[in-house]
Amino acid sequence: MGLIKKVLNWSNDSEYDYLSVNPTREEVAHYRVDPENEDDNSIVKMNTVKDFDSITCLDYSDIDVGLVGIGEKNGIVRLFNIVPDSSLSNNFNLRVRAKQQRTVNSIGISSNGLIAIGMERNRHDPSLQIWDINYQSTDSNVVNPSFSYCLNETLVSLKFLDDTTIITGTTKLLKEIDLRSPNPVYQHPTRLSYDIKINPFNCWQFTTYGDDGTLAIWDRRKLSTSPTSNEFLETQPLLKFEKLMGSGMATRRFSNACFRWSVLRSGEFTTLHAGQVIRRWRLGSVPQEENRSSDGEEQELSSKPHDVESLFVSAVHDINTTFDRVATFDYIPRVSGVTNFICMRQSGTIYRMSLDEGISKAAFNSNNDVLFSNNDRSYVEELRITNNDDSLEANHIAKEMKNLSFEDLDISEGELQFEIEESESISPQGDEDDSQLEDADDGASANREMSSSGNYSFLLKPEQLLQNDISMIMKRRALLGYGLDPMSTVELIDCSKSLQNNAYIRNTWRWLSIAKASVDDGTMVSGELDLGYEGILGIWNALDGLSKQDRYRQGTIFTEKQLNKELEKIIQMRGKNKSRGGNSNGLSTFANSNKPIQRKLCMIISGWDLTPADYEEKYQNLIKLNHYEKAAGWAVFFGDVTRAIEILSSAKKERLRLIATAIAGYLAYKDQPGNNAWRQQCRRMSSELADPYLRVIFGFIADNDWWDILYESAISLRERLGVALRFLNDKDLTRFLERTASTVIKNGELEGLILTGITPSGIDLLQSYVDKTSDVQTAALISVFGCPRYFKNSQVQEWVQTYRILLNSWGLFSIRAKFDVLRTRLSRTSQNVITAKTKPRQLYIQCLKCNKNINKPAEASLSSRARQNSMMKNFTGTKKFGITNNAASNPQQKHSCPHCGTPFPRCAICLLPLGTSNLPIVISGRAENYDGKPTNPEDAELQELREAKRLKLNEWFSFCLSCNHGMHAGHAEEWFEKHLICPVPGCFCNCNK
Repeated sequence: MGLIKKVLNWSNDSEYDYLSVNPTREEVAHYRVDPENEDDNSIVKMNTVKDFDSITCLDYSDIDVGLVGIGEKNGIVRLFNIVPDSSLSNNFNLRVRAKQQRTVNSIGISSNGLIAIGMERNRHDPSLQIWDINYQSTDSNVVNPSFSYCLNETLVSLKFLDDTTIITGTTKLLKEIDLRSPNPVYQHPTRLSYDIKINPFNCWQFTTYGDDGTLAIWDRRKLSTSPTSNEFLETQPLLKFEKLMGSGMATRRFSNACFRWSVLRSGEFTTLHAGQVIRRWRLGSVPQEENRSSDGEEQELSSKPHDVESLFVSAVHDINTTFDRVATFDYIPRVSGVTNFICMRQSGTIYRMSLDEGISKAAFNSNNDVLFSNNDRSYVEELRITNNDDSLEANHIAKEMKNLSFEDLDISEGELQFEIEESESISPQGDEDDSQLEDADDGASANREMSSSGNYSFLLKPEQLLQNDISMIMKRRALLGYGLDPMSTVELIDCSKSLQNNAYIRNTWRWLSIAKASVDDGTMVSGELDLGYEGILGIWNALDGLSKQDRYRQGTIFTEKQLNKELEKIIQMRGKNKSRGGNSNGLSTFANSNKPIQRKLCMIISGWDLTPADYEEKYQNLIKLNHYEKAAGWAVFFGDVTRAIEILSSAKKERLRLIATAIAGYLAYKDQPGNNAWRQQCRRMSSELADPYLRVIFGFIADNDWWDILYESAISLRERLGVALRFLNDKDLTRFLERTASTVIKNGELEGLILTGITPSGIDLLQSYVDKTSDVQTAALISVFGCPRYFKNSQVQEWVQTYRILLNSWGLFSIRAKFDVLRTRLSRTSQNVITAKTKPRQLYIQCLKCNKNINKPAEASLSSRARQNSMMKNFTGTKKFGITNNAASNPQQKHSCPHCGTPFPRCAICLLPLGTSNLPIVISGRAENYDGKPTNPEDAELQELREAKRLKLNEWFSFCLSCNHGMHAGHAEEWFEKHLICPVPGCFCNCNK
């Protein structure tokens, strides 16, 4: 069989050299190939040497261009020059043989002129003979070996590792021989010893195969283990492929089995199968585990010789050859990394095969652009699909200045509605009926088409689908400041039409804003107890519900009695705040409860601790919105069926007035036991009516059973909680709360946080929500309100880190910084302890002379309070730009290094020292564009404050990291708006690039 082999280091130009042996093994040819030309004409035959007697092996010299050595079946070794214009003599042709002439199975040529030949066994003549071509006598055709090994062994393969090291394979052993030592470095018993090939990317690895075609990948470090150790006896190849090369390979060993390590890609090799399939194998490695000490600290990776990587097959890809009956092949490396092969058919024809693989991997980046990669290319293609316009604005809605309370939770129970009209007007009221939910996604209505079956189907273009993907929604939210302030987030959802304006998200942030207001004003904290962001279930279960959380002052042990006392204080505190606004007598609850305090506080948290004036006001608000059904349902929830009848009777719709007449029968039949026609009709209507509030009204008046309301999933969770807290006994209430909590956690219902709170159970709910929606942004922003202040959770850390990475990938670094600040601020406990792990400051300004931080050095020696007070008299406490400014007694310290006194650099524009406060000039910088004049005093004050901050920022340090010249930040903005070159005379640095 034929052989084709790539030659290294023979050409200094961009072309590659190849040596080939034709299938009849009678001639050797030299080819020159242009790798960048994919035409077959790029393969040029340079020379041919003929008249050989059955060639068995071939090798070449890396140093001497043109030097080729071949071994023949008759035992002759021939060394000749195949490149006429090389430094070797054109007539160089050396024919030698061993003393005991026999078949030459393998030949190797080292870079220093050593020739190694491996032959069949002989009792009197070693099978491995190594001699120097420079000292071989031309008068004798018998080899004069310098080194001899392997007496009475058949040597089937060999390979030079370097000038003094050879790996050899006999029919029974693998050996590594150092020519400086008479004994092998190691010898491993195996029959997998044919055709040694070294991995070009890892000199420790090499391959061999056996008589049955089994291929093995070895690591020399494992083979070099001491023969006396148990590891030596158990040494196995890194990988073994049973019968991969085909059976009987040893009998066909002169064919030089078609295995090739890739010269383009590390961890890849190819094999030829049936003359028509080239199979590409890609290997992966298992990373080594880090050793850890007993105290958990990481230690350095072990550097023992036998600690080698473990390999596995990561991918296999079959490639059909252009023509069949391929005998051998090799790689053609290309600059672009595209895989090409040079192939020889059994007829001896040489041709070139290009491999144009399709996309091997595609992935979306954080902007939903598609990234394509090909295993043969070193670059990644990007297909921009989404519109990355970050200029998003929300319709401004002025903040309503009022004291938030849990009683305001009823606002906007339904989906936020946007009229799909040209004006896209927004209703000023947020209270919407659940039965009238609408999707507010832009463009959805334009893609709505009627299907043939009569149902609606949504046909979205891929671009539109990706632009409305959750990752893009999260980015748009982040650009608008979503989640950084709960109340602002509610207003953002109200006014923005480009976000997912689901009612459950809005209601969750509404509850969170009220809970945050309660934490900020201290009405959820009493003495040793902190119930911030706690849910109804935790408060109802008392000590069991508050376990696994840091709700008590450290070292405090609470009893049920003490807990009830603290809960009562919280209720009284909230009652005082409420009494300032009017009547504080709320609705009555279940009379015979053993947990009246917990029940009362749960009513407060759920927003159902209302006075008669409160719920009468809510009736009127709902009636104004034509939500008569919901107003009547709320009247029933408050236990006032008569008021429900009045509400429905006042409706303009005749249908509702007729329903009011039917409900009025409750007043006549409520005290009559047993079944009757009126009750049966009410039950029928409770299952047939479309409106959920009418259904629960008829269900209740038919059986006088509150469970009909509690089982109605169309009614909001908060409404059902209000009914349960008022009318269920303790046992039924516990069962209802636990069952409902289990359901909302399993389904990831975000509004269920009012039940679980931001607690470990709430984190489980958020996890289900993330699994369902992939909205890691909302989960991270909500969870930081309770973690790590009240508890620690690894999942929250994962969400936070994922969201931070997302923000960084979008380039929203300022928003990410605001998120970090928010998380740190929220982690501060009622005892003023920060529980979040904050990263230390990463950037400092240092003096160019003393290389010290220009901040005022800490006076560690002044430990006593008196010394500190004395220091405060001598120094001002004002810090500006990281510099501690001294009093007037030390004026030189204002703009000089506090350590060595070196003056700060001067601004290249105004020549005033950097770091100086109260400058005699105003640095305007690049003016911001505001959309018109403010419409109200609050906006004017906000704009004025923002402008003052911007002007202060313009006085900060600004340095070029290339030329080290500095300017005020505002002056740098002004200069580089019109220039590219540094303003310092004689400096040609492009500072702005």
